[in-house]
Amino acid sequence: MKMRRGILAVALAAGALTLGSTPAHAIPPPPPGGDNLIVFSYYSGDQLVGQRWFGCNQPPGQWGTLSGLTKLFFTPC
Repeated sequence: MKMRRGILAVALAAGALTLGSTPAHAIPPPPPGGDNLIVFSYYSGDQLVGQRWFGCNQPPGQWGTLSGLTKLFFTPC
C-alpha cells in the first residue's frame, strides 16, 4: 500500500511540474508580419460601447465605456 502511494505521489508531482512549465497565453499572439494596431472593443450585448487602442507608433487612445464584453483585434498599420 505504501508503495502505491509513493508511485502515485511521484506521478502527480511529475505531472504538476510538466503542466506548470507550459507557457500561458492570456492574449493570443498578434499575427506575424509587422507592427499592428491593437484594439480592445467593449460591447454591451451586440452594441459597441467603447474602444481602447495602441500601437503603430501613435499615441494610445480610447472612447466610450471601457467595461463589458471585450473583444481583441489586431489591425495592420
